[in-house]
Amino acid sequence: MAAAFVFPANAELVTAGQLRGELAKYGAEAMEISHEDGKPVLTGDLLGQAFDVSLSDCEGPQNACRSLRYESCQEMVEFSRIEALEIANTHNAAFRNATAFAEEKWFGQVICLRLQQDFRGEREFGQRQVFEWQIELEDFLQEMDDARAVKQAANSLDNSAD
Repeated sequence: MAAAFVFPANAELVTAGQLRGELAKYGAEAMEISHEDGKPVLTGDLLGQAFDVSLSDCEGPQNACRSLRYESCQEMVEFSRIEALEIANTHNAAFRNATAFAEEKWFGQVICLRLQQDFRGEREFGQRQVFEWQIELEDFLQEMDDARAVKQAANSLDNSAD
């Protein structure tokens, strides 16, 4: 029987160190904690994919926070702006907890995944929240792989018709 990681009954706050510990249990690597505008930001790699987590609504000397925003992006340079938006919209139409969005960078399109979690009231931080991010990220990565495969198949058909 696996032991569940649970903070004390009143724990509605999470520190970047606690988050790093939970993410490590799910195989996250290369995790570093920095601060942007006084707020903790954790960067790392999970499932071979870079991600960052911004912590906000923080208080106290430990900088314990009530909100987390996970984000991870995939470069989709072979896709047009419209195609990238269609992929993000298809993801969002599935009514998932995480939201996808497309951005245009200097090198081309990227599609990003964002998951917001808030710990207010009775909700406590623990394995369930990190597992939610892992599942959302796995699904997102599969969607990006599927979109690339469809595009490659369409390009192959176009080339063979010539």
